[in-house]
Amino acid sequence: MEDLKSCRGEIDRIDAQLIPLLEQRMNVVRKVAAYKKAHQLPVLQSGREQEVLQKAVALLQDKDYAEQAVTFMNAVMKISRDAQKRDIGISQAPLPPAASSVVGFYGAAGSFTEQALVEYFGNDQARLGCPEFEDVCKALQAGDILYGVLPIENSSTGAISQVYDLLGSYGFYILGEKRLHIHQNLVGCPDASLESVRTVYSHAQGIEQCTGFLAQHRSWNLVPYHSTAASARRVAEDRDCSQAAIASNHAAELYGLKILQENIQDNQENSTRFIVIGREMQPEGADKVSLVFSLDNESGTLYHTLRYFADHRINLTKIESRPIPDELWNYLFYLDFEGDLDSQEVQETLEQLTKRAKYYRLLGAYRSDK
Repeated sequence: MEDLKSCRGEIDRIDAQLIPLLEQRMNVVRKVAAYKKAHQLPVLQSGREQEVLQKAVALLQDKDYAEQAVTFMNAVMKISRDAQKRDIGISQAPLPPAASSVVGFYGAAGSFTEQALVEYFGNDQARLGCPEFEDVCKALQAGDILYGVLPIENSSTGAISQVYDLLGSYGFYILGEKRLHIHQNLVGCPDASLESVRTVYSHAQGIEQCTGFLAQHRSWNLVPYHSTAASARRVAEDRDCSQAAIASNHAAELYGLKILQENIQDNQENSTRFIVIGREMQPEGADKVSLVFSLDNESGTLYHTLRYFADHRINLTKIESRPIPDELWNYLFYLDFEGDLDSQEVQETLEQLTKRAKYYRLLGAYRSDK
């Protein structure tokens, strides 16, 4: 016990020496930031950072601590980069409101995608509803909107494959993300009831998220429609008590419908991730990266590629494969990981990946919604 107390006392003494040194370092870092801002220099100086890491290892008396020294110095340099970005004025917040410009979203007014847009940009943001996923991309390509908002994956039903394909075909970038808890409801006309329902409209994802509830009503005709909000709008316009829609509370209120059954989703923790897309990448303040790549169809290629991330202690948050048209049994791999494009470990990993990949494209670096 005395030995433990002694060790703790020694650690406290070392920490008491480290904190003033850290404060001194940060004061110098801010002077460096001022110089870089005045001379329009980038924050990241990768050659300089590699030199710092080599010096740190060289100063060790016990080289067994080399890995810990590199990890420690990488963390210190990450803190320094963030401080420089703050002083230089590089935003680490999500995208600001698009001011007088318009942001496009999938679905009609009252859709979950519109809700994601409002929570990301604010309720005053000018916005345009688009009936199909690709209509958002077409509007962005034509310059009718500044950004677009699309759903990309659901916690219950998985990836929305069409959106991944559109990202690849249009060449847009992911600039941000927003996660929403999704509560699906069966909604109908004011005079409707569960007994009067014969036909249910909703987006295919909405129907799939409510299979348990719908299995209790097998006589109902399930009709996939443009979006959950568009389904609610159709039911309101048709004024038919035999019709119902799977949609949000907001859509029901907006179109004057009654909730016949609330929270009918299978998973009560049901969530959807939405992405903000744009024509140009905006990586400032990013802590998450998305990319797509393809590999030769050979044994071990995917394993060796993913190993680069493990070797650099980079946390992969998602990997999704999509078939490549006209290339039988060949796939595009969509990858999300936590990291900063400015960091040495991310740069080295991407350099190794590009050497192995047949095709590679960075989809975006952006601030994650945690």
